[in-house]
Amino acid sequence: MVSEGIVGQVIEVAGNFSRILLITDRNSAVDALVQSSRVRGIVKGNDADNCSFVYTLRKDEVKEGEPIVTSGLDQVFPKGLMIGRVLKVTKDQSHLFQDITIETSVDFEKIEEVLVLKK
Repeated sequence: MVSEGIVGQVIEVAGNFSRILLITDRNSAVDALVQSSRVRGIVKGNDADNCSFVYTLRKDEVKEGEPIVTSGLDQVFPKGLMIGRVLKVTKDQSHLFQDITIETSVDFEKIEEVLVLKK
């Protein structure tokens, strides 16, 4: 992690380096909450500068600009770490879930050093 929020998780460790699965990677999934309303979902990477907040029911109220934080339920990240903010919400009446795009709080192009949290 960095001061702005989470970067990803360590998936491989070697003598002089570690491999990190970034939260923006399409293979990444982080259990998360909308900070104010506690609406739950999964932050999934989409290999772009932003992520998707999936499995959020259409009936749940999620507004643009709301912060998204880790829930702690995935037992990977502690509860309450910043992930990003809601960028766009689309509710399609024919779908059970909303389409939510979030902007990560971390600028991945400017990362120089990270802090590794250990269980």
